[in-house]
Amino acid sequence: MAKRVLLFMLAATLVSADGPVLKTGQTQSYYAGDDGTYQKGLPRSYSRTQSGVVKDLTTGLEWQDEMVNDNNISWHDAQTYCKGLQLDGGGWRLPTIREWRTIVDASQGHPAVDPVFLNMQGNVNYWCETTAAWDSGRAWYVFSQNAVEGINSKTATDYASVTEMNVRCVRESGVI
Repeated sequence: MAKRVLLFMLAATLVSADGPVLKTGQTQSYYAGDDGTYQKGLPRSYSRTQSGVVKDLTTGLEWQDEMVNDNNISWHDAQTYCKGLQLDGGGWRLPTIREWRTIVDASQGHPAVDPVFLNMQGNVNYWCETTAAWDSGRAWYVFSQNAVEGINSKTATDYASVTEMNVRCVRESGVI
């Protein structure tokens, strides 16, 4: 009995750790069985505070939506920036790659996020907390124009001198 309870608790933790499955925003089907075919998942729902914090009502995450002046920032400096951010009481951190995926909206472009984000640059790479599994000196990023993901050196401030590395902070809802 104890093994069943432990297994149930572990399974519940894994399910909740991944969060809800959200609609991707893709409406056109490019091949059978893709997101455009089924268009399943929970609808996205956001609210915005007067201070510019976007609250994701589906995932419970809160996102910073103010312009960051330093657009060429290393991964370490991005972490330091988020930890020091005092917007609406602090508690901010760099988002994981999974958290970034929760705000990507394939029906949008330039940037590929919901229009509730007013200060999202469309041609910028945004750092993620998630480190590359095979190289601890590299971390994931998301290209905001079309939500393509990639990996870059944590010390890099640009990607092939074409686009900038930037920061967008996140926190769990209810942090004061």
